[in-house]
Amino acid sequence: MAVFTSITFDDLSTWLKQFNLGQLLEFQGISSGVTNTNYLVTTDSNKYILTIFEDTHIEELPFFIDLMAYLANKGLACPEPILNKNKQYLTIIKNKPGLIVSFLSGHEKKEVISNNCFAVGMSLASFHTKAKDFPKVRENSRGLDWINTTFFQLKEYLSEKNIKIIKEEYAFQKEHFKDNLPKGLIHADLFTDNVLFDGDMVSGMIDLYYACTDNYIYDISITINDWCINDDGEIDSKKIEAFMRGYESIRTLETDEIESLPIYLRFAALRFWVSRLQDFHNARNGEEVTIKDPNHFKNILLKRQEFKHYD
Repeated sequence: MAVFTSITFDDLSTWLKQFNLGQLLEFQGISSGVTNTNYLVTTDSNKYILTIFEDTHIEELPFFIDLMAYLANKGLACPEPILNKNKQYLTIIKNKPGLIVSFLSGHEKKEVISNNCFAVGMSLASFHTKAKDFPKVRENSRGLDWINTTFFQLKEYLSEKNIKIIKEEYAFQKEHFKDNLPKGLIHADLFTDNVLFDGDMVSGMIDLYYACTDNYIYDISITINDWCINDDGEIDSKKIEAFMRGYESIRTLETDEIESLPIYLRFAALRFWVSRLQDFHNARNGEEVTIKDPNHFKNILLKRQEFKHYD
């Protein structure tokens, strides 16, 4: 989430007339994230989140919107897309596709403890199981091929040391990557800033715009790499144990998945290191934009290369 497209009170007030959401009272930009423009919108009836899509191809958007609507209907705590008066979800604002969704109460956890990891594990497994019968499929657009292509686009900006690390890890993944594991719809971006808590309970899972069809253990690895670590990026044994207990209270992992965890932890770290390098070296202008440090995931990758197994 970020703010790349500026709007005025009048712009938004006029746009909202297409909905039955009441009169606009106020709105403010949301700075976290790097992909789309987001605003918190308050009307005299409720609060909402407006997303203006910057890069996502419009033909891809129905997948994400339908998935959110499907999961919300299944009782998962995620944003619910709102139809306009013409029964459409997407409406153009400032020449770009705009979507307004329900506002979820709660707050991001700034300091993560084991109990939070247990709750997130349960929520991720609930996402996987509730999305199991979703009829649409979307290939992971940021898999190994994307990593390789993006890496070559970035090489001119990278040090020889970083080039060597990425090339060697890519070769490792090509050799060891397993694709015959349980798969389905995954969130693919369940970082701490994409989970809301009300006390000790998860009140919302947000930002589903990287959701795709892939191995569940990959989604688990992405989540562990952000939730179950200590300050220096090492896996925290109490946090990962709590996360796994939470996850397996909803969905039992297969032996092959557990054995593949070290590989996928490395793959998830590589994917987000390359992604953050891309964002860093191709930063876009905007009013409120968060550019995250690529070295965070370089450090995590190096540490995951030493992680051998989960007991």
